[in-house]
Amino acid sequence: MTRFAYMPDTHFGVYEMALPPREAVHAANEQCILEAVAAEHAGFDGIWIPERHHRTETFLPSPIVTLAAIATRTSRIRIAPMVLQPTYYNPMHVAEQLAQIDQLSKGRLIFGAGVGYHHDYFKLFGVDQKGTGRRFEECMAVIDHAWREERLTFKGEFFNFDDVLMTPKPYQQPRPPIWVGAFYDKAIERALNWDGWCWWYPTQLDQAAQKIDYWRERAERKRGANNWTVAIAYEGWVGRDTEAVRRRHGHRWVKEAAFYVDRALSPDMVVDTLENLEERYLILGTPDYWIQRIGAVIERLNPAWIGIRTRTPDPGGDAPAYPSLHESLDNIQMLGEEVIRYFQK
Repeated sequence: MTRFAYMPDTHFGVYEMALPPREAVHAANEQCILEAVAAEHAGFDGIWIPERHHRTETFLPSPIVTLAAIATRTSRIRIAPMVLQPTYYNPMHVAEQLAQIDQLSKGRLIFGAGVGYHHDYFKLFGVDQKGTGRRFEECMAVIDHAWREERLTFKGEFFNFDDVLMTPKPYQQPRPPIWVGAFYDKAIERALNWDGWCWWYPTQLDQAAQKIDYWRERAERKRGANNWTVAIAYEGWVGRDTEAVRRRHGHRWVKEAAFYVDRALSPDMVVDTLENLEERYLILGTPDYWIQRIGAVIERLNPAWIGIRTRTPDPGGDAPAYPSLHESLDNIQMLGEEVIRYFQK
């Protein structure tokens, strides 16, 4: 049975705004936690937190800090950075902190990891963007061994550890599940070394089915068993009137796609119409329409997980009002009770 995750987006401000006031940042932190709690109550199975930096509309840059807070306010739901980019960090810090989150949550962590592509992120942390693939693979090897082995000696191109003890270990044994978030084939190839793959901004269903079938076959040949998780993400808003939902919320995704394309920030984003985005990953409409779209995804792609994001950065200007906290919580409740639970019967 497909499981469902909700992503409390860490974007709250307007694109390229001034530094955000502290009151707004505090409120955004609390909203993300409230959304996670609401998603658990509404029946979602997971919470995914993105990692973003170096942009003023990003009010919660650290998924590790956010997940730690969510771990203490929830009791059932799985929690995951989706995705954390260990290439910016000392991998032993990542291993230690995520192990503590797994302990805080009593074994509810999924480690979503990615190489990272945003130049400004590497610039912020003073990490050379050359050789990022090799650095990522080395970071992942360190984290994996630190979780599974009592002591670690490791000699690599970027990191060296001599008989070190990382303790305590994660609650889950031998370690939490590891998924790799990836767009390009080379990055998806890396995901075959781990427990799963997460794909954001999927293509139309026919193309997506071909791509997922191909990588599932590769995973089965390499791993020798059908034990590789495919997670896929969709976005949108639910309401009682489809056209009203499209008028109120559709422009946010069009603006976001244009922002990413203008700055060459995302490989799969295209400047496009609302209608074309809806053909791919965007769902705007009634609970029945959501059930129809998600049902088609499950039938064609059979993902183990579907992630859902409902907020984007505030487009600002003369656009319709950005969703309030109460609107976001109501949206989560409707998605959970009238869409997600339909597939959990």
